[in-house]
Amino acid sequence: MATIITPRPPLNLFNVSRLAVQSFWTTILDTPNYSIPANGPNPSRTVSAVALLTSLTISNNGTGTIQVSMQILDSTNTAWLVLNKMSIPPNDFAVIELGKQNLPSADRLQIKTEAFQGAVAMLSYVLNQREEFTVLS
Repeated sequence: MATIITPRPPLNLFNVSRLAVQSFWTTILDTPNYSIPANGPNPSRTVSAVALLTSLTISNNGTGTIQVSMQILDSTNTAWLVLNKMSIPPNDFAVIELGKQNLPSADRLQIKTEAFQGAVAMLSYVLNQREEFTVLS
């Protein structure tokens, strides 16, 4: 999990991740933590974030039908299969509405195809801070 050092935690940071979909589980989003340095009387602290997922678009730029799978790895590395071998015809795309699902810090969203077939994935999400935080020693 990435840690971002910044004077402020995230608040409605709109973002997108793009990648070529491989034939092995590839992380398209790894929700980070935020490390905020001490400032005046405020101690340094770590703020957990949450990614509010909106939609995932997968484009099939190849000449054959592809099969796409998606999973979430939680903070304990437990895999949760969300989508299993969904078919996308050639020169077409699929929009997977993620219904504003939350992906907290240390969770990862991963995708793969059954064989490398020329697919591209684009994920839209918003990063926000979570309510709790941990004071660093």
